[in-house]
Order: sequence, then structure tokens, then C-alpha cells
Amino acid sequence: MTSQHKPAPTAEHFTALPDSNARLERLSAQVQADFYTLRHPDKLWVPPQSGPQGEHVYDVIVAGAGQAGLAIGGYFLREGVDNILLIDKAPQGREGVWFDFARMPLIRSPKLYPGPDQGMPNLAYEAWHRARYGDASWETFELVPVPLWTDYLNWVREVTRVPVQNETELTGIAPHPNGLALTIKTPSGSQTLLARRLVLATGHDGTGKWWMPDYLAALPEHTRAQAADPIDFSRLAGKTVAVLGIGASGGDNAIAALEAGAASAHMFCRRNSHRRQQVYRWVMSAGFLRHCHELDDDWRWRFVSYILETRMAMPTETWKRLSAKPGFELHTSANWRGAKMVGDQVEVDTEKGPFRADFIISATGHDQDLSGRQELAPFADKVLLWSEAYDPPPNERNDRLARYPYLDRNFSFMEKTPGEAPWVSRIHDFTFGPTMSFGPSGCSISTLRLTVPMIVAGVTRQLFREDIGQHWQNLQDHPDYIP
Repeated sequence: MTSQHKPAPTAEHFTALPDSNARLERLSAQVQADFYTLRHPDKLWVPPQSGPQGEHVYDVIVAGAGQAGLAIGGYFLREGVDNILLIDKAPQGREGVWFDFARMPLIRSPKLYPGPDQGMPNLAYEAWHRARYGDASWETFELVPVPLWTDYLNWVREVTRVPVQNETELTGIAPHPNGLALTIKTPSGSQTLLARRLVLATGHDGTGKWWMPDYLAALPEHTRAQAADPIDFSRLAGKTVAVLGIGASGGDNAIAALEAGAASAHMFCRRNSHRRQQVYRWVMSAGFLRHCHELDDDWRWRFVSYILETRMAMPTETWKRLSAKPGFELHTSANWRGAKMVGDQVEVDTEKGPFRADFIISATGHDQDLSGRQELAPFADKVLLWSEAYDPPPNERNDRLARYPYLDRNFSFMEKTPGEAPWVSRIHDFTFGPTMSFGPSGCSISTLRLTVPMIVAGVTRQLFREDIGQHWQNLQDHPDYIP
């Protein structure tokens, strides 16, 4: 049964069972028992290192402790790599997009999709929900309310015991004799951490920046915003709002505006109809997600450029909520060509003629631009991009997609000029940046079961190879008999 056959619940729809705390304690104990049962091989195998002055050197630091970061951290622990640290700029319990610009009330992935559960049924959302709200509750919905999902993520962090340092922002990356020197900003000031490997799990804009057309960026700031910006929707009460783009985030922002009292919300798209093709549903197969990166560049470019250019349609649940709201109007075949101020309003030049609005929301996504991230900008020109690695057929050229980083089999950056910056291969990308190289991977709940083990294997592969001499010596020194 799909979500259109069941009502979309809110968090208030659910009432925790009277004994939910005890039930969650039992579930947590079962998760720990599962970890123990599946512990083999439980050897910690990475030789420890120290910095030149005796500084601690982490084997891996993961930037980002949202759902992807937690899953990656948990997998490292299960793979015998415990000298790790997750850092996140948000306070504890507010990691990820859910307290930021993600304005949807429901998680878009169906409730049955595995997420940061590391392939363990007792760690899955279903097990947590049944423990807290009961078996009968599980049958009443298809899409998970965001507050319940964030509660679940907090429980995952607690039960997996992944080490996380909150209110810690990655601001700089530089080469170091032990691997990487990472500059972090904390409430107590800037510090430097040493790590052999870095995993970027910093979200959709982790290797780029949120984008809007130049003609919108040139408008006064109080008249426009990018969909990922912090928006005070209360200011839009009684106003006419125009939204460029009809994807999921555009729909969420239009709904937020109308619910805050906007007089009307108008969405504009360049096509002649509201697209309903759900291309990401096709992508969700073990064949594609596990093996896309093994295809030759011609096939990777062909598949992923089709996926990204077709774009994901607005989710059915979002469209149903939006289209039912008074004041909403969809404008098709109405691409925007420019905008200017006319008095206190913005006049947009659309293919159907001028349109005036009080406020513009640009739901135009993000642009892959390493120089747009403070921690990546100093060496952005040293990282290999698809534009430099692959020359597509003339009819398939796409400058936007050509700006994606070209990653190796380990999700690692590659140097643009061999020998100039080999250290960039110590940075493993699990943002939206791997999409051209691996297909959707780092920014979707529905891909985590397959892609998290892949990136963890990419990191451990390199750690093992770097220490091969030490491993050879350890093998020879291994005792003949262990009592």
C-alpha cells in the first residue's frame, strides 16, 4: 500500500506507550547483543600513529554527524577501526538538515526503507517505532514525521556509541606528515586535529553552494531568498510569493509561505506540465548503486546526466498538500529570463509575460563548486573534475554536471595534475558530490544500506595498503600458539 492510500500523520498523531522507556531499553540491549553476535572479526587492526610532538592522530575523522555520518561511524567501529571521531557544527540533537532548511513535515523515503541501521533489523526505524509506539501504530502510516525521525537518529547515536564532538565546524584542510591537519572552530576557539583520512558527510552543498540565477541574486536581499536560506515566513503574511522551480524543496517552501499567511504562492516551471517521473525510484537497486562507479565514463555520464537533468518530481504527498491549499497556482511553460524592481515589487520576466511578486524564493538547487566551501577553496583548483577527466559527445555536454568532482573507487578526490597534490586522495566525499561518479549515494536515506559499506571499504582499503609493511611484520611476529 502506498502513501496515497493512508493519511499523512503528524508527530502529534502518535502517543508513546506507557512502558516505552522500558521497551526501548530492551531494544537497545538487543542491539548491543546483535553487535556482540556479529563481532567477528573483532580485532583492532590499524597501527596507531602519533604526530611529531606526540599529538593524537585519528585514523578517520568524519565531518558531519547526521544520518549518513552516524551510519559511517557505526560501520567503522564494526570494521575494527575505533580511532575515529565525528564532528558536527550543530548542537547535539540538531544535526543534519531537519532543523535547518528541510521544511517538509514528513521524511520522503517510505518507512520501510533502511537508513543508518547498518543492515541490522533491531537498529532499523521500524524496530524503534514498534518499541516506542506499538505494533498497531506501525500499520497506520507510510511516511515518517520528521520529529520522530530525529528522535530515532538520537537513539541510533546513543545505542551505537559513535564518538561525536558537537559545535565543531571544519574550516580548513591541509597536508600533514601524518596525513591531514584539520582546522576546526569550536566555542572555545580554533584548534587543529590530525587525521589520516577525512570523510565529508556535510550534505547536499558539501562540495558546492546553494545557487540562484544572477539576476535574482542582484535583487535587494529583502525581496528574495534561496530555498535553503533561513527565511522568516511570518514576514510573508498577506504577500504574493513567487517560487522558481517545482521540485520538492520548492513545494515545501510554497507550503510554508501559505501556512504563514501569504496571500498566494505561485510556482513556475519551464516545462508544459508538472513532471511526475520519479527517476530516483528506478535508481534504487543494488545493481545500480553498487556498480555504477565500475562502469566506463561513457555509461556513467549517460546514466547520471539523464537522472540529474530529468530531476526528481515533487513527491506525491507534497503535491497533494500544496495543490489543495487556497492561494496556490502553478505556471507551466513559464521559464524565467530576468527580474527587476518595480516600486516595492519584483517584476519577473517569464516566457508568458511579466509577473509581479512581493517576494521570490529560488528553489534552484545547488552548484558543484569546491571554491564555494571555505574548507575546500584553498585547494579547489588542484582537484580533478569531470570536465577535465571526460569529454562527452557534443549532444551530451553539460557544463553544470562537468563541475562535479571526479572520484576514484574509494570515493576519494583525485589530483588534477599528477604529483602536485597527492594528499587530496585522503579526502573521501560522501556529500552530493559523488553523484556523477557513483550515482546518488551520500544524501539520501534510501541509498545508505548499499553505499555506506562502500565508502567505509574505500577508507579501510587505503589504511590497510598504507600500513602494509607493518602488517607484514606483525604477521611474521604472530605467535605460533595462542593459549
